[in-house]
Amino acid sequence: MKLKKREFLKTVGVGSAMLAMPAIARAAPIELKLSHYLPPQHQLHGVLAKWAEDLRAQSDGELDIQVFPAGQMGPPPRQYDLVRTGIADFAFIFTAFYPGRFPLTDLLSLPFLLVGPDARPRKAADTSWLATSLKPEFAGEYVATEMLYSVNLTATGFFMNAVQVKTPDDVKGLRIRPTSGAMAEQLKAMGASPATIPPTEIADAIAKGVVDGAIFNFEGGRAFQLQQAVHHVSTLANSSATFSFIANQAMMDKLPAKYAALIRDTTGPDAARHIGSLYDKAEAGGRTFMIDKGVQVVDLVDGAADPFRAVLKPVYDAQLEATRKAQPTTDAVMGRIGELKSEL
Repeated sequence: MKLKKREFLKTVGVGSAMLAMPAIARAAPIELKLSHYLPPQHQLHGVLAKWAEDLRAQSDGELDIQVFPAGQMGPPPRQYDLVRTGIADFAFIFTAFYPGRFPLTDLLSLPFLLVGPDARPRKAADTSWLATSLKPEFAGEYVATEMLYSVNLTATGFFMNAVQVKTPDDVKGLRIRPTSGAMAEQLKAMGASPATIPPTEIADAIAKGVVDGAIFNFEGGRAFQLQQAVHHVSTLANSSATFSFIANQAMMDKLPAKYAALIRDTTGPDAARHIGSLYDKAEAGGRTFMIDKGVQVVDLVDGAADPFRAVLKPVYDAQLEATRKAQPTTDAVMGRIGELKSEL
């Protein structure tokens, strides 16, 4: 049987429309924004970009996460509020940028709380797993946001121009740039004066004598080229710094359940351990780099850490008591930290 031309065109049109229907009916990708303040060459940017690519693949293109590095969406201290207000959907934040907002998280910075055996720094892989495992205890601090994982670093030290620090007395009267408010209190207890300086300006400030040194780690020291002005490093695992990858809570609640589950399944304690291990590798590489540049390194471990423990004990007690007064769950959190430490 032959079809008339008009009937043939009608049949072809119907068939074409049916073939096009899946594309028309397919929902548009869910576009999300991820902000952080680190440069594109930083390892964490690579981790976040790879995570976004993996989620795009695992969701068959339904989750389209765009990564904005180097503070493109806002400076470092604004990263938390970008997510809290929904301007960004995800961000990587340094909790020390928000004094008073994360008091329970700040317990991790208590002097020598997370120190390893023989007063050596613990692996970031371990302490990042520990910090992320405290998500239920810390949840109330992440207002309008959800902590997906935390990265905790205990490898810090005195990065100095002319002084090799071996005792607390060696820093008396010196100006030193701290990493946080908690670290500033520790420096005051040792008789030093904290000085606030952006990371990008530290090398120049040390070289010009604006400050005598800074509390830093090798990974960061290499990234910010501190070997240009630093000649002496004394490592001391007396505190820790906590960074968190967070999501906007309203966004997570509105996502289809399968995609919210995918985000949570690809983050959490195991992801934190992996990312912490990358920091461990970078820290070892940074140490080798600084030594190769002629920097003298001393590790304040075993008995060499004892004078610092004694000087910083009042700081520990004062911070813990202040947190207890403001946060009724403080002792429960400290107990949980102790339990998690026993598993390391």
